[in-house]
Amino acid sequence: MKINLKAPFGKKKAAETESVEEEVHVSAEEALRTGDFGKFDDEDEAKKEQEARDEKAKADKDLPPDPDALLEVRHLKKYFVLGKNLIGKPTSYLRAVDDVSFTLKKGETLGIVGESGCGKTTLGRTILKLYQPTSGQIFYNQQDIAGLKSAKMRPLRTEMQIIFQDPYSSLPPRSTVGGILSEPVKVHKIVPKAQTREYVLNIMEKCGLRDYYYERYPHEFSGGQRQRICIARALSVNPKLVVCDEPVSALDVSIQAQIINLLKHLQNTMGFTYLFISHDLSVVKHISDRIGVMYLGSMVEFGDKKSIFSNPLHPYTQALFSAVPNPNPDEKMNRIVLKGDIPSPANPPKGCKFHTRCPKAMEVCKHIAPVYKEYEPGHFAACHCYPQED
Repeated sequence: MKINLKAPFGKKKAAETESVEEEVHVSAEEALRTGDFGKFDDEDEAKKEQEARDEKAKADKDLPPDPDALLEVRHLKKYFVLGKNLIGKPTSYLRAVDDVSFTLKKGETLGIVGESGCGKTTLGRTILKLYQPTSGQIFYNQQDIAGLKSAKMRPLRTEMQIIFQDPYSSLPPRSTVGGILSEPVKVHKIVPKAQTREYVLNIMEKCGLRDYYYERYPHEFSGGQRQRICIARALSVNPKLVVCDEPVSALDVSIQAQIINLLKHLQNTMGFTYLFISHDLSVVKHISDRIGVMYLGSMVEFGDKKSIFSNPLHPYTQALFSAVPNPNPDEKMNRIVLKGDIPSPANPPKGCKFHTRCPKAMEVCKHIAPVYKEYEPGHFAACHCYPQED
């Protein structure tokens, strides 16, 4: 008896005879024209945006540095690796600083503001090469230092200093004030060894520290005095550029005013250039010449102090300004409350990074990143509320 094995399978499956309809995606131009993003491919658009930014960074790489700028940052990125595959290739990143560009002239103060976790501190430390940049250019005195090794960076260390945020943990507890301030002077041979003590005492006097503090230890001082010691340590090597990483956030309001006035006095007398990082807009307004607003690793607005405070363009900047307390009790404040938490920089939203919290968000904000462009002389912003065409 023969068994026909083909009989049960004589008919072809319906899935094999039916044609599979391919999904059709519309272009960005078509989606913008019709306002329908239902068939828009967000992943493909994000890939194109990244390629466009990479092409722009590649094209700008050959441009000469700004001769008027002490510091020029171009398309700076700092990514931290979160995960790797079996062969050690990175599979995921935390985008702490993502394509940031600006210039800083000699004797100026540039304020960098934003919420906690927006990448302000990482930006400052990457500029000083405390973190090695992932990509981008850092021009200091028209020299690109982004790719320099430690040995070649050493001569520049005296010209670029940082004042850390916490005056309690940034000072070694087993060293006296004299030892803390003398060490960088000796290492970099700022003055002859016999003149070190006299030189350090002069620096201490400029920073409002008494000469008998020389033999004392950090635990014997208040927060304001400790921050003055940190400032004196940064200034002991005659720097030109000083990164102030929230230098007054751990201090009382009355002490904050003293430290800010000290920094301004030292800038006027010694010609320092400051990159001032803070989340306090009142402090930034008092000390800064120009201001950059960061959100989730990116610069969303940049301009001089007057234009930023009188005409904030980006909704995030407007929300930050609305949170500043008004000393006039009779003036009503239009408080803008942002909903939700800051998204993770390891997985930023598609389109505009701020659209998940923006009170003015439109459908296009969820899919296409806005262009960072100049809307007023020296005033840049990245927002779909304004024309995107060049």
